[in-house]
Amino acid sequence: MELKLIDGREKMTEARVGKNGVPFLTFKPLEKFTWLRNGFSTREGGVSEDIFKSLNLAHNRGDKTENIVENFKLIGEAMEMPAENMVYAQQTHTTTVLTVDHTRCGMGVLKDRDFHDVDALVTDDPGVVLVTGHADCIPLFFVDPVHKAIGLAHAGWKGTINNIAAEVIREMYRSFKTDPEELVVVIGPGVCGNCYEVGEDVASQFRKKYDTNVIRTKVSVPGKYTLDLHLANMYNMQRAGVPEENIHVSDVCTMENPDVLFSHRATDGKRGGCCAFLEII
Repeated sequence: MELKLIDGREKMTEARVGKNGVPFLTFKPLEKFTWLRNGFSTREGGVSEDIFKSLNLAHNRGDKTENIVENFKLIGEAMEMPAENMVYAQQTHTTTVLTVDHTRCGMGVLKDRDFHDVDALVTDDPGVVLVTGHADCIPLFFVDPVHKAIGLAHAGWKGTINNIAAEVIREMYRSFKTDPEELVVVIGPGVCGNCYEVGEDVASQFRKKYDTNVIRTKVSVPGKYTLDLHLANMYNMQRAGVPEENIHVSDVCTMENPDVLFSHRATDGKRGGCCAFLEII
């Protein structure tokens, strides 16, 4: 597995292979926490076929349910995060954050959810594996080393402009008394600022809230702009009180690695999905 990395970014992504031969990614800034497991799936090592080949973890894309369940079991075994302990967010580009515990384990993976329209999950319960789905949208990993609490969010352009990062931090404060100055954050793999093309409708919203580094005019294509969701989420974290030195921005663009990671834009929507994972052990 060979990843193309973004020039000028912190080298933070490591490729690993589970005992069952299934590969996955981890992030160096989170590896120092011995009480934590983190991961991000690739499209390799699963049982799905055609456009879902092979480790598809996305529901409602047309893949067989039994394939998706088996893929979750395979990636869970590889990362030592069992599928029966996973809680998978039900993402609809909201800023809704839900605090979960072991009573919701398996939801969205092996059984139905009792919640909906949730794009971020937080917990301080050991053994609960937080899961969010991705295929260009940005995963946000939050770690509170003082209170041993974690959060995981899905941030597309809507979640970013509406600041889901700040909502996660507020929920972690309400639930665990998390101080944003103590948080360690990873802004994970997603479409990069060179690849993500948007129109004036989206660009105008970001122009009101962020500087010109986030939204740039695409000179070669009139009326089109490039949007840097990694950078916008970094600004959101800083504005919420997370120190700059505690924010780590991914060196991986999903759109530049369509053979390794699922990308909605690189495949015109003909794709499966990856997942981000975070667990207190």
